[in-house]
Amino acid sequence: MFCPYKNSYLQLVVAMNPRVINKAVDEAMQVKNLDLHTEQPAAQRLESMQPSLFAPHVDITRAQLGFGRIGLRLLNRDLHSTDPLKQLQALHSLLDQVQISENAMFLIDLNVVYRLVDIMFHSDAVVREKVCLNLSHLASYYQGRLRILSKPDIVDNLMTLILKDRKEIRYAAAYTLRSLSRDRCACATMMENREIVENLLKVIRNDHTGIVILYLKILENLAEWNPVRALKANAFQIMMKLFENSDPRIVSIAMDCMSQLCRHHIGQILADENDLTFVLMSHLTSPSIDIIISAVGVMAWSTLTTRSKWRAKERCLELTNLLVILCDSNKPILQLRCMQVLINLCDCPDIRNHLERYRLKHISNVYIRTHEQWDGTSVTRNYEEETGHNYRTMCIEGVETVKNDYGDNELVINVHSYLQTVTDLKQQLIKAILWKSYKD
Repeated sequence: MFCPYKNSYLQLVVAMNPRVINKAVDEAMQVKNLDLHTEQPAAQRLESMQPSLFAPHVDITRAQLGFGRIGLRLLNRDLHSTDPLKQLQALHSLLDQVQISENAMFLIDLNVVYRLVDIMFHSDAVVREKVCLNLSHLASYYQGRLRILSKPDIVDNLMTLILKDRKEIRYAAAYTLRSLSRDRCACATMMENREIVENLLKVIRNDHTGIVILYLKILENLAEWNPVRALKANAFQIMMKLFENSDPRIVSIAMDCMSQLCRHHIGQILADENDLTFVLMSHLTSPSIDIIISAVGVMAWSTLTTRSKWRAKERCLELTNLLVILCDSNKPILQLRCMQVLINLCDCPDIRNHLERYRLKHISNVYIRTHEQWDGTSVTRNYEEETGHNYRTMCIEGVETVKNDYGDNELVINVHSYLQTVTDLKQQLIKAILWKSYKD
């Protein structure tokens, strides 16, 4: 029977819709407050919440709750059941249990990862989707990533699903790869696959928007580890083409990928040949703040070469005015990146003299938030919206989280240190503007 309060199957075989049984019991007991979710169709449910692939007799609007270690052992055993319905019910219940930390760690110790990988190419599309979603949740734990990557063919299997399966499976498989690629050690293991970067670049332009965003995030993490393979696969030209996309999310994440490519000296040479600084200038006036932050982040790397600085001199007035205006925003992330670009441009004497003559007073009066006015994210915190300091989860989707000054641990945000970095960079910028050569 399906228990609505635990959102899991408590009985191995069910002959009819469990909600019918629940409704009959409520009516026999003359319960006044009937559960609206037992009605057909279920009340208080948005149409957009309906998945295109779903398990039978499942109400997705119910909350999750575990039901003991014995039940977890049974779920682990039923993953290899010969009964397809029992196997599907076990996968659905497992998806609820892995969201609880204690149960997820217990299932990892039971080697549930190996059982999930064994049924990754199941004939039922729902099973394949549920397997990928379970692996995505398990990949958020260090022990889970170790178990997943200990299977040598896991990356090959996920890439096969991305290349050959339907859109729901592609999204789930890409989500699993994205979860794995957040770990730098996992990126090293993933890069052992000889075609992962090349295959992602092949499918990145002909897929749905939500899936393309996941592909780009995977590429960004892999390029942060090793940008050489992406550059050899013409990732620079593909990212340049994605700058023209109509969706601001794709443009923003494509610029983040570009910033990883421009860290390599080959990427900086390509940026000079394509006048990347001038291309990004058109995005500094975009209505999307995410595009502006990402564009300035790329410029912080594309303005390191001598050629780019002398090219920026040709449009010195327009470029410096835009950057100084953006420095006066209330977003410390944007301020930090704009100041870094201006410091890079100060190596050119003409730009430095222009800033000293016309913009020094404006830069000196740039206001930097205090730690009470900033919660560590690039977006403004709204009432009843769970953003800001995020100590328990890896990250919040759609919210740019500031990393620590050391390592790649995102569990704690050091707001004081970050704001002090912005203040120090402001003083460094003023010092760079006022710097005089020995000839002067």
